[in-house]
Amino acid sequence: MKILCLHGAYGNIEVFQSQLTPFLQAVGGIDNLEFKWINGAHVATPPDGYDAYFGTREVYRHVNFDGISALDDILSSIRDMPDGDSAEESIRRLTVGHTWSSKQINATLDRLFQIIDDDPEIDGILGYSEGASVAATLLLEQQRRCEKGERLQRLKMGIFFAGWPPVIIRGDTAEPVLADEDDTLLQVPSLHIVGSKDPYIHGAMALFNVCDPDAAILFDHGKGHTVPRDAKTMEELSLAVTGALSLAGCAR
Repeated sequence: MKILCLHGAYGNIEVFQSQLTPFLQAVGGIDNLEFKWINGAHVATPPDGYDAYFGTREVYRHVNFDGISALDDILSSIRDMPDGDSAEESIRRLTVGHTWSSKQINATLDRLFQIIDDDPEIDGILGYSEGASVAATLLLEQQRRCEKGERLQRLKMGIFFAGWPPVIIRGDTAEPVLADEDDTLLQVPSLHIVGSKDPYIHGAMALFNVCDPDAAILFDHGKGHTVPRDAKTMEELSLAVTGALSLAGCAR
C-alpha cells in the first residue's frame, strides 16, 4: 500500500517527515507499505514564533482560505477551543459565524484527486491536524462520487493524527459534517490517533464519530496535539496500523 501524506497547517514535507520519524520507524517492518509526501498547494505565513520550533523553511496550507482576516479569526477561535457538551457542540461553537467557500474546497479536492490519478499505486491517505480534515473530506467526496459512478474507490483507508471533521459542500459554501446532524458515515476503514490531553480533542472525536464504527479504530496515546514518539506507544501503534490494513484488505 502506498499512502499519500498530508501535513498540518503551516507544514511542509521536511517538517512532517521529522514529526513522523518514530511512526515511520515503527511501521517500517510492515511489508509493502510506503509513503508519498506532498506540500500543500498554498504558501502560508506562519504565526509569530513558529520558526523557533520549525526553522525558516517555506510552509504551506492545503486550503486557500478566503482572506487573511477570516483565517486569523478561525485560528484565534481554535486557540481558545470552546468546550461544549459534546464534540459536535464544540465544533458548532468554534465555527459559528465562519464559512468556507466551496470553490476553495473543490480546488483542493481536484488537486488531490489529480495527484492520486497520476500515481496509480496510491491507495491510502494519512493526515495530521488540518491534513486529517482534508484527507477525510477527500475520502467523503470519493465515496460520494463512487456512489454516483463517477470514480473508482482508489483510497481504501485513512490514517488520522488528531484532526477535525470533514466538510461537505452545500451550494456555494462548505460546512463541517457532524454526527448529530448528518447520518453520512465515512465507510472506508480508518485509524484515529488521538491524545486525551489534546486541547483540540473534540475536533478529533468529531472526525471519529462520522466514521463507520465497525471500520474505525481509535488509538489514544494519552498525550497532547502531537505525534507520539516513545517506543512502547509506537509498538502498540504499529499493531493498530496492521489492524487497519487488515480491515482494508491490504494486510499481508
